[in-house]
Amino acid sequence: MAYKSPLYLLDSLHLQPDELTPDGLVRLRKKLIAEFNLSAGVTITVGDKQYTKDEALKAIDRLKDSDHLSEHAIIFRDKALLGWLENPISEPFPAKSISEQRWSGRPTDFFYSVLAEALLKHCSWWLSKRKFGLLKEPLAVAFALPVALQDDLLTMIYEQLENVVATLEAAIEQPHHGHDHAAFSFIIYDDWPDFLNSLPSGTFWGVINDFCINAINYTVSIQHDQRQFAYEITHQLIRTNCDEGLKTTIQSNYVIYRTNYYKPSTAEASSPNYWRIGWVIIILLKLAYTCSSY
Repeated sequence: MAYKSPLYLLDSLHLQPDELTPDGLVRLRKKLIAEFNLSAGVTITVGDKQYTKDEALKAIDRLKDSDHLSEHAIIFRDKALLGWLENPISEPFPAKSISEQRWSGRPTDFFYSVLAEALLKHCSWWLSKRKFGLLKEPLAVAFALPVALQDDLLTMIYEQLENVVATLEAAIEQPHHGHDHAAFSFIIYDDWPDFLNSLPSGTFWGVINDFCINAINYTVSIQHDQRQFAYEITHQLIRTNCDEGLKTTIQSNYVIYRTNYYKPSTAEASSPNYWRIGWVIIILLKLAYTCSSY
């Protein structure tokens, strides 16, 4: 569940966050009672919500019992931060506000836990939309959180990468021009390898190598009828950090794809080069799998 500030009563009653002291809350309670005594209705309006007298007084009592009143007050003062924490998908990422909080010396375990929950929702949404360029700052913040608060985010990213690997593996057997371009178009843009290279290698090195293996084999499977797509994918594989053996294969294939990409030729004329690509990959991957089994 997204963060929801308990302090919206303050706006309606013109109480400042600095007044969230035991005495301030007593004054707030009296102010609420006065509001109801002067009102002909059975509710008062606070923002977009209607409160009965009982609901409003209970809300004040919950504030009195809150263990994190000062943290709520800090968040409530910063409307950009508050808006994003409450709506981490639809509101813009408040990089400046978060940076100011992190360097202020004020962040607490409570603040970091609220931040981690919002980051998980934010990053999951934009990953599902393949908007990797929008994740640079959020991920930098996420990877600076206490390690225990990163687990859910790392698991979510890992599962999404595994899904990409599995989808590529299925496409190797049955490539489909129209469907594949829609499914894998994100692979040909710079922000994809930038995203992969930003991930902690200790956690993601294996699944990134799995992606590279399947991407290499996929380009081999489409080399005859989707030459430009194969070239564009390999162009980004060049920029992706992976095992040296895979990198050597990618660089070799890239030279061949680049040489043949602009040169008009018949299928027969280009076949020898492409078949060399396939055999190099197959042999290297067999060696890799053999080594990894020990």
